[in-house]
Amino acid sequence: MQRIKLLFLVALLALSGAGFAQVSCYNIVGYYPSWVAGGSAYIDSPSKVDYSKYTHICYAFAIPGSDGNIGSVDGGATLTDLVNRAHAANVKVLLSIGGWLTSSPSNTPFEAISTNPTAINNLANACANLITKYNLDGIDLDWEYPTTKARWNSVATVLGNRFHSMGKLFTAAVSESASNNGDHYDNVSMLDLVNIMCYGGDALASSSIAYWTSRGVPQNKRMLGVPFYEEHNNTAEHIRKANLAKSTSAGIMIWDIATEYGDINAIYNTLGNVCKGGVGNPVPQNLASNKPVSVSSTEANAPVNVSAANATDGNYGTRWASTFADQQWIYVDLGANYDINRVKITWEAAYATAYQVEVSSNTNDWTPVKSVTGNTTLVNDLTGLSGNGRYVRINCATRATTYGFSIFELEVYGAAPQAPHGGTAWAIPGKIEAEDFDNGGEGVAYHDLTATNTQGQYRTTEGVDIEAATEGGYNVGTIQTGEWLEYTVNIGQAGIYTLQARVAAIAAGKTFHVELNGQNISGTITVPNTGGWQTWANVNVTTSALTAGQKVLRVVFDANEFNFTSFTFALQSQSDNAAANKTVWASSIETPDFPATAAVDGNATTTRWSSAYTDNEWLAVDLGTAKDISRVVVKWENAYATSYTIETSNDTINWTVQKSVTNGTGGTADLSFATVNARYVRVHGLQRATPYGFSIWEFEVYPAAPVAGRTLTMATSVKGTENAFSVNVSPNPATNLMNIQLKGAAKAAVLEVYSIAGKRVYQAKVNGNVNQLQVDISSWPKGIYIISIGDSRKKVVVE
Repeated sequence: MQRIKLLFLVALLALSGAGFAQVSCYNIVGYYPSWVAGGSAYIDSPSKVDYSKYTHICYAFAIPGSDGNIGSVDGGATLTDLVNRAHAANVKVLLSIGGWLTSSPSNTPFEAISTNPTAINNLANACANLITKYNLDGIDLDWEYPTTKARWNSVATVLGNRFHSMGKLFTAAVSESASNNGDHYDNVSMLDLVNIMCYGGDALASSSIAYWTSRGVPQNKRMLGVPFYEEHNNTAEHIRKANLAKSTSAGIMIWDIATEYGDINAIYNTLGNVCKGGVGNPVPQNLASNKPVSVSSTEANAPVNVSAANATDGNYGTRWASTFADQQWIYVDLGANYDINRVKITWEAAYATAYQVEVSSNTNDWTPVKSVTGNTTLVNDLTGLSGNGRYVRINCATRATTYGFSIFELEVYGAAPQAPHGGTAWAIPGKIEAEDFDNGGEGVAYHDLTATNTQGQYRTTEGVDIEAATEGGYNVGTIQTGEWLEYTVNIGQAGIYTLQARVAAIAAGKTFHVELNGQNISGTITVPNTGGWQTWANVNVTTSALTAGQKVLRVVFDANEFNFTSFTFALQSQSDNAAANKTVWASSIETPDFPATAAVDGNATTTRWSSAYTDNEWLAVDLGTAKDISRVVVKWENAYATSYTIETSNDTINWTVQKSVTNGTGGTADLSFATVNARYVRVHGLQRATPYGFSIWEFEVYPAAPVAGRTLTMATSVKGTENAFSVNVSPNPATNLMNIQLKGAAKAAVLEVYSIAGKRVYQAKVNGNVNQLQVDISSWPKGIYIISIGDSRKKVVVE
């Protein structure tokens, strides 16, 4: 923040036509300078901050080099203390990058960074690393002042995309007017808050708000700056500016909170209700706060109080400590069963290097939800957990010191469990028949699948014998017109279901239809050409309302020589929405009345999410764990997107587009794509259909492996000896690289690798001239895998 007294005021602009509206609660953003720690400032340590007065605190500053890299943060220990105390009070902490420098405005590091793509990427990585290191809620860019629009856009767009992909905030301090390079902050749509550096009197405050309103910044992002470092900014002026903010802005931004001149109470009392956690970004409730705690032991004769209750009292200055031994535990009673998705442990210096997070409903039967080994940090924020219970236990195995285990705060986050959606697990009944196949009498007519399977997937071990095609030399089967596959399924719960057929693209152009109890429910389906010699296409068919009980499903082939390597057939309840009531966040909200959570609450008629009135806004959902998904449903309100993408990720950093829509028409968009394994899914609005933002009644995500139905993969097998491969693997167990040696086979075939759960993770076309493959397995999860080629199977362990 620039700490100079402005020498001029901008003329007052009329606000009467702006259409401002008073909102229900307000942000107060305070800047905490790093150089005041332990100094002479009135507030010279995080312990002196009144956190009830703020929604956000920006720690200032970290200054990048011209190459985009950032060294250590001044006062790193102070920043850690600030984050811990602020988070305990539901206050977000951001790190401010930049500030007013001796070289400002024409020769700041940002000017050099903005013209070098490598430096821009370095800056994004450096900021992301600091977010992770200090458990920050985002980054505040304090570029005073960009010399061109192009330079601002080149940096801000990359940073905004990066931080938002992490689920973090991106804010910026901007000048108060166009005459002070304000126009050079060109694209500000990616900013979550626009902190207007208005350090003058009432006239400048009014004109600043008018200017940024004319720039299209919505009210829920505008933050009116108030200087606290000069004596002339008295209580009366603070009250006037707070009243202006109530009708025109989302709140007040203060530079700085460490000095003694400002009257924060005047602003706080004038604004009224402060939005804890920030407008549109509520800090989740800590379910463990002040809840009863039980422990295996407590350190005897400790110099301070180290009782169990200290671990949930919300005070980061008090702690629990165990006896000086391994194998100790602490658990909290939440008072009721909850769906647990996050546990945060703030250790004292005596931390655990290895421990488990466990949940239970009765304190007798404990289920692990997270195992941690090799820990070396004092703040462990464990997200993406999936467990249900009333009790959450930290089962400490190994100490890092000769002392016991010691925890400042144990926090638990989650939601009250929802009623079950869709059907229930059941044993696969009956049989699956392969009728009229040209199997030369060598194969069996059907496979009896009466074995119990409650995990949602079943794969035949030997496959259905189908004649190997002779003309192409591939491991495929040939089906004639009118032949069909049939199996019996159990409908566990009455309702409307979606039938998902997954077929190989080598059958592109061929047609089939689906019958339910003898009735054609799909019409003619043409297999789309998705490119590649063996990629996959998904086709969805919606049934009419079904009653509970057994049904006969049949796939009837309408074309000659319907070649395929496998055919996956799944019946899925429309209520198996994996996004229902899950954690969700968005790039922006129109007002607090249209939060991100409204898009996954199951109410498609009265509650909705709405973004700011800009393009390039998004909504993302955390499914809790990585799932095989292949379909999303977007139920648009009238403010829909004409252009948007469906994207997936497993880390919220790297997003992959699964579906692009360029001619959206609103309404209900039912979108399918090739099955992908992902934990995070987002709808990214690129272009609006109206002058308003993007608005969604419901955002639904459906798994490829259904809950109410069951999936069967009909995999071909090869008869005879002409494709009799033998397989050897080294090393076994394998780590980064796996060598596969093959012998035999004069014809081409497909080598496939499956996880123990039956998911294919690798495939390659080979023939008799190929005797060895080297496969990079460095990204594969640890576990057991099955290598399959011809009639040969080989098990390999990946470590």
